[in-house]
Amino acid sequence: MPDVTVNDAGRHVVINLPQTRLFLFDKGQLVRTFPVAVGKMLTRTPTGSFEVTGIYRDPAWHVPRSIQEEMRARGKPVQTVVPPGADNPLGRMFIRFGEPGLGLGIHGTNAPGSVPGFRSHGCVRMKNEDVLALGGIVSPGTEVTVTYQTVLLNTDGNGDLWLTVYHNLYQHDDVSMRLLADTLLAWQKDNGRTLYGKRVDDALRERSGRPVCLSCAQPRPAKTDANWAALRWLSTPSREEGPATVTAPIPGERGSARQSLAPQRLSRS
Repeated sequence: MPDVTVNDAGRHVVINLPQTRLFLFDKGQLVRTFPVAVGKMLTRTPTGSFEVTGIYRDPAWHVPRSIQEEMRARGKPVQTVVPPGADNPLGRMFIRFGEPGLGLGIHGTNAPGSVPGFRSHGCVRMKNEDVLALGGIVSPGTEVTVTYQTVLLNTDGNGDLWLTVYHNLYQHDDVSMRLLADTLLAWQKDNGRTLYGKRVDDALRERSGRPVCLSCAQPRPAKTDANWAALRWLSTPSREEGPATVTAPIPGERGSARQSLAPQRLSRS
C-alpha cells in the first residue's frame, strides 16, 4: 500500500494511481482494497486531497462537451444525457469528490473488463458491486486522497521489508527515486538486517508491480494481509514540506558503467 497519512478518527479513501488500487481505511486501519481504472495519459486523474461531496445511486450521465466532441469526431451519435440503466458508463453509483465544478468522481461502469487499468477520462472507475459496497460505507465529508506513488515500501508481519515498483505512466517527476537509497540504508541500520541490492535494481528495472522481499534470505512470493504496513518514508513531516537532500546513486560493482539503482552498502547478492 502507498505511504499516505490517513485520518485516524474516521474513514479515509486513498487511491494510488500507478497501482490502480483504492484503499479504504477506518480509524487508521485498512478495511478494504478495490481495483480501479483511472485516467488515461491524455486525461490524467489529478492528485490531491478532497472530500466526498455527494453520493448518487443509479445516476444519469450528463455527457461532458469534450466527450461529445469525441463522439462527433468518431462519427458516433452524439449523446448529451445517458439515462440510468445497463448502458450507462457511470454504472450503479457515482460518488463525487471535490467541488462539483471539477467533475471528479468514483463511479461504476458498464464495462467491468476495463477495471483495473488506465482507461477513464479522469474519474475513478470501479466494478458496480465494488462501488455499491464503497457507497454504503463512505458519506459526505469522508476524506479522499489521490496520490501518485510508483515505488512502495511495506513491512510484513515478520518484519521483512518489501519493495513494489510500478510503471510511471504519467511520467511524473518521482521524488521517491531521490529518497530510496537513503531510506533503504537507514532501514538496514535501524533494523540490523541485510537488504539485497540486486533485488532493488531488478525491481526498478522491471517495474512489474510484483512485491519483492528485500530482507528475506531467499526470495519468496508475497502473501499480503492485514499485517502489511506502509513504511513511513514519504509522508514524514520534513518530506511533506519539500524535497530532502539525499545521497546520489552510487556506481555499481565490478566496474560496470551503468549506475546501480541500489545503494552500495546493500548486499549485492
